Parts: sequence; C-alpha cells; structure tokens
Amino acid sequence: MKVLAQRLTPFPQAIVWSLLITNGFLIALMLALSKTATTQGMPATTYAFWQTLIAGSILLLRSAPIRQMLNRRLLTYFLISGLSGIAIPNVTGFFLVSKLGTGFTGIMYALPPIFTFLMATSMGLEQRSWRKLTGLLIAVMACAWIILQRHSELSDSSPIWFLSGLLIPAALSVGNIYRSVAWPGHTSPMTLAAGTLLACAVSLALFASLTSTPLVSVDFGPGLVKVVVLQGVLTALAYLCSFEIQKRATPVFFSQLGAVAAVFGLLIGVVWFREQYSLTIWLGVIAVITGLRLSNRASSEKQSTNQTPTGVQSQRRT
Repeated sequence: MKVLAQRLTPFPQAIVWSLLITNGFLIALMLALSKTATTQGMPATTYAFWQTLIAGSILLLRSAPIRQMLNRRLLTYFLISGLSGIAIPNVTGFFLVSKLGTGFTGIMYALPPIFTFLMATSMGLEQRSWRKLTGLLIAVMACAWIILQRHSELSDSSPIWFLSGLLIPAALSVGNIYRSVAWPGHTSPMTLAAGTLLACAVSLALFASLTSTPLVSVDFGPGLVKVVVLQGVLTALAYLCSFEIQKRATPVFFSQLGAVAAVFGLLIGVVWFREQYSLTIWLGVIAVITGLRLSNRASSEKQSTNQTPTGVQSQRRT
C-alpha cells in the first residue's frame, strides 16, 4: 500500500492550517450550542439528527447530482464515514457536554492523533518518526492530565460518563483512516461531506426510532429551533472544511483537528458558560500545543528532506 505523504509548500501549508484552525473553532462552537440545546430538554440524538440533516441538505444543493451519489461504493463510504466520523462521536459528545462541560468534552476530540498515527504507520499510510510520535505522546499525555484534573473538579460525576467519552476518539481515529484509504477518486469534498452528513442523518433517524426518541416535539420552542438551524449551518461549514483538509493532508495531520477544538472548547467554556479551570489545566493546554508543534515540526523537516512529486495527492485518491 502506498504511503500517504504529501509535500506542503508554504502557501498550501498556510491553507490547510487555516482550514484546521477554522474547523477546530467551529467544532468547539457547535459543542457549546449543543450544551445550550440539550440542557433545555432536546435529546442528544434528536439534536444530532437535525444538525446533520440541515447541514447535509445545504451542501447537497451545491454537490453532484443525486443519481451520481447513489452507487454502491459511495453509499458504503457515506455510511461508514457518517457513523465513525459524525454519528457516534457527536451523539456521545452532545450527551456528555451537559454532564461534564464543554471543556472536558472538547478534550475528547483531542485524543485521536496518537491512535491515528499508530494505525497509519502500522498500515503503511504514514512514515515512522520518533520525533512525531514523541510530540503526539506529549499532547495525549497532557490531555490525560487535563482529564484527571477535570475529574477531580467534577467529583460528583459518574466514572461511566468519563469512560464513555473514549468512544469519541476511538470512532474518530477509525474514521480518519477510513476516509483517507477509501477516498473515492474524482469526487469533490462537498459531495462527500453532503453524502456523509445525510447518511448520518438516516442512521440517527433509525436509532431514534429504535430508542423511541422523539425527533419532533411541541416542547421544542422557537429558541431551540433557531439554535438547531444555526448548528446546521455551522456544521455544513465545518464538514466542508473537514473534507477539504482530508483531501489536502494526511490522516495524522487531520486528526490534530481535535486538539485545536479542545483548546477552543476550553476558551469558549470560560467566556460563554463561565466555567472555571485551575492553573494545572491551563498548563496542560500549553503542553498539548507544545506537543503538536513538535509533531508538526518533525513532519515539516521530514518533508523538506524527502520531497514528493506533485502527483502524489492524486495517486493517493485512486
């Protein structure tokens, strides 16, 4: 299997980093909005369903004709990508955000890089680099430290909620690898994002039916409807950015999205919800950023000494 590598010249590198930062902020903002909705009585599954349905419908207006999306390969891609990258982590996150706060939930989105890196190197999708591994380990250990500190501050919370939070990084890591390996050639990121979101919405509708979760209720007032619509628009932007990043970069680079979202999640938790964090948690945040910086510096140096032909990106998608 070919190594998924690409040489980022300064301008493309600025583009992917801009997309990563924007996407991380959008994810953190969506978690904050979900806390607003779920604390007002909307089930997490219901919220995730409308979020993905609205976002997928918006992107569908600008994507490929529906008949071109209805082939077995794309439908399989949409289903697996939707479950691993959206449905499982988002429903879990939306449920936990009302129990553990935006900060802790955001940290769960920071854990996939190390697992994605190990999976990618074992499959030959990423070149081995001890420096990159060290940087990712520092970031993940810092996240674990933050979790332990946050757990001590949330002594009334059930340990089961903290353990269930691990579903988020586990599912995201699988999704990161799958989307890169199975990326359909000659298909635009907007089409892939639309199909993935709509497949996720269908899966969530089936899950809601099996669990007797109402998708529509008279208890959902105008305020909640506005939040859901805003969430749908932000989700459309976020997942369009996500697929653009995954088209331009490796799965390990993309997996760092969670760390960016985690930092923004803590900041939004402080500004929006007046959550308070100890000095040790902020030191952990600095360690996360340092670890990711070290990891990406290793990638840049590796790319500068092992330049890849321009056609690699297209070869990777075939």
